[in-house]
Amino acid sequence: MNEALFLELKQNFNNRINFRDKGKNIYQIIAPFYHEDGDMYDIFLDISEDGSLIKVCDHGLTLMRLSYTYELDTPKKEEIFFQILHGNNIENDNGNLWIEVSRENLYMAVLRFTQIISKISNMQLFRREVIRSMFYDDLQGFIMEEFPDFSPINPYLPIPEREDLEVDFCFQATPKKLFLFGVKDNAKARLVTISCLEYMRNTIPFRSIVVHEDFESLSSKDRKIITNVVDKQFTDFADFKSNAKVFFNREIA
Repeated sequence: MNEALFLELKQNFNNRINFRDKGKNIYQIIAPFYHEDGDMYDIFLDISEDGSLIKVCDHGLTLMRLSYTYELDTPKKEEIFFQILHGNNIENDNGNLWIEVSRENLYMAVLRFTQIISKISNMQLFRREVIRSMFYDDLQGFIMEEFPDFSPINPYLPIPEREDLEVDFCFQATPKKLFLFGVKDNAKARLVTISCLEYMRNTIPFRSIVVHEDFESLSSKDRKIITNVVDKQFTDFADFKSNAKVFFNREIA
């Protein structure tokens, strides 16, 4: 029964695939689908006893491989991962990715599964872009976890009628409120500069803190302007994580 199934699938792939017996009704597909480093995709067929249903799966090897260089360790990363799965009707059983199909739909299912492996594996190739998009999420997660005693308010409007002058985080456990902004690009740097100047013009008592994603990536003009206006800057998120507690403790001393 399985021999006929394998023969049909091989014909669909122009005889460019083969099968390796991995146990009772479990077969690995040996096919020319490769990761960037040349390793073959891990694709298995788990066939039901009567042969009517087939799980195309990876036995957890795609995520295990991904974990060597890229962890799904933030809500944003998990959101991207699950969007890939849900958009392609792929199930996740404790890391084992799978889709169950009938025999007549097996060819298309295998093709779709290779595309899913490619997308998930490529999360590590584009990790710089993904990480950049998560700067604000990571900043918020760190602040809420590490500074609950400072009662962070996110977001905060120093001038209620000016929603365009929003502060990312306000900390109230100081003689003056601490206004903290995350800055990932020139546009946000300019908005922070304008906001702080408006707070000053409205005689709001505050000290301003900026956490940059990458200070050096700003234009020289924007670096100069924001430096002349704000009270404290952390040049990147790693700098903030390393030194924020010392800075905050000095502020309330």
